Amino acid sequence: MKKTFLATALALAFVGSAYSAEIVPVNADPANQGLNDPTPIAPAGGNPGTTVGEQRRIAYQYAADLWGAVLESPVQIRVEASFQPLRCDATGTVLGSAGSVPLYVLSEPGQPDTIYHGALSDALIGEDLDAGTPNAGRVDIRSRFNSSFGLTNPNGTPCSPGSGWYYGLDGNTPAGLTSFLDTVMHEIAHGLGFAGFGDVTNGAPLAGYQDIFSRFAYDNVTQRGWYAMDNNGRKAAVIGGDIAFLGPNVVAQAPLVLDDKVAMQFTGALVANYEVYGTASFGAAATTANFTAPVALANDSVGPDTADACEVLPAGSLTGKVAFVNRGVCGFEAKALNAQNAGATAVIIGNVASSGSPNTAPGMADDPAVAASVPTLSLRLADANAMRTALAGGAANVTLGVVPGQFAGADALDRPRLYSPNPVVVGSSFSHYDTGAMPNLLMEPAINDSLAANANLDLTPALLVDEGWTLNAGNGMIGTCDTGIDAVQEGGLAIGASMQAYARVCLNNAGGSRANYLRCVTDQATKLKNAGLITNTQLAKVRTCASKVTP
Repeated sequence: MKKTFLATALALAFVGSAYSAEIVPVNADPANQGLNDPTPIAPAGGNPGTTVGEQRRIAYQYAADLWGAVLESPVQIRVEASFQPLRCDATGTVLGSAGSVPLYVLSEPGQPDTIYHGALSDALIGEDLDAGTPNAGRVDIRSRFNSSFGLTNPNGTPCSPGSGWYYGLDGNTPAGLTSFLDTVMHEIAHGLGFAGFGDVTNGAPLAGYQDIFSRFAYDNVTQRGWYAMDNNGRKAAVIGGDIAFLGPNVVAQAPLVLDDKVAMQFTGALVANYEVYGTASFGAAATTANFTAPVALANDSVGPDTADACEVLPAGSLTGKVAFVNRGVCGFEAKALNAQNAGATAVIIGNVASSGSPNTAPGMADDPAVAASVPTLSLRLADANAMRTALAGGAANVTLGVVPGQFAGADALDRPRLYSPNPVVVGSSFSHYDTGAMPNLLMEPAINDSLAANANLDLTPALLVDEGWTLNAGNGMIGTCDTGIDAVQEGGLAIGASMQAYARVCLNNAGGSRANYLRCVTDQATKLKNAGLITNTQLAKVRTCASKVTP
């Protein structure tokens, strides 16, 4: 988060808006770099650009237009974008960062003075709060993206080898790549309001004020609201693993978006239900059908830890079993592949005290050099230790089972959880949804290739509404023509907004040709119709609207 200053706008009455937001990207990259990179690239995934820089600009403009079609504001929102070499090392890769440049303290009846994000403040007040000040004309959100991702760091070391950006606009990110569009949608959302401003390392509010995001946070461990706790209470809650977001719109829509909660259920020598576990981005998704079997401890007979599965396991030693493997020494996918080759039908990787965060069930990323296909889950240290004890004294069985009436990523009252790992992760903790959400959400701390933010924003719009944003209650537009497709629906599906954003792509790349423009818009609308996302009537309306536009 960038904090350039904290301005005060007190005793201002909130006003409603009736304007689709205009979000304008501001290219901050120098010539031949980042958004201006001239490297040739083939068009892909509905992105017609022919250079890396052009595809980046098209994807960023699409994201700006999509968010603009979803939200209402009478004030233009300026979003700065640039590429820079961000952190990429053994501790992880930063894909991007963004934050609100101006922050305002606003007064409202019945509430303490509260920090709001700049663009949201302008929308609520109904005017540009920078107008007439020395800061007039500055950007509202500043975003940066990792120029080294999938390439080489400035120090010459590779950054996430085998990975890289995907610039398509179709939501079909190839395995091993990361959607730039999803990342931009994620980062813009941070600047619009999906971020708290307190210090996650010591629990202190920024400048002594509460902020609008954190106002809705609730610690289930102590059963206290965020500002009902002192700094020490908030510091503990940030790593406590059970912070919920109480916004009424988010809570109401969580059952529309989240899957049923599934617990890892053990019987035999261990009788337990574990609702907190990590998932892998490789291999098959874990289901009741493929994750039901006796559990067996892996044994590679090598090194001080014979259960780490870092070496080849005896052939057939795990046939028909769910392998239990210790974390550490080698990569997650290498362990899973060794277990798979020994006949395991699935894998559980147990945390160990010396590896990563022992109180967190680790997530497991792809390794481009390995290809394990078995479903793989992980357990945090306390649960893994219980499993080790059980296996030392007897036999255990595992299955995955639905927890009736509860949802993955939410607490027992349907309140989505916020990310609160131990230890704290500065830049990720608190200002994201929890990684236990299923399906994966746009505002989790990592961009997953299952996302499709080209048209599905899941619970993100609901949270922005809880903070004060107004969503576009109308339809997607092409020019001044109504397509008849809802701009955004409950649950975050934004088909009308997506069609509106893509029509801009077609317009900007038609080369002045009316035929090219009509073909581009019609092809996109036909894809939506074939996917069951719009009707024949709406398809015809889109064609009519496009025919009224002069490229």
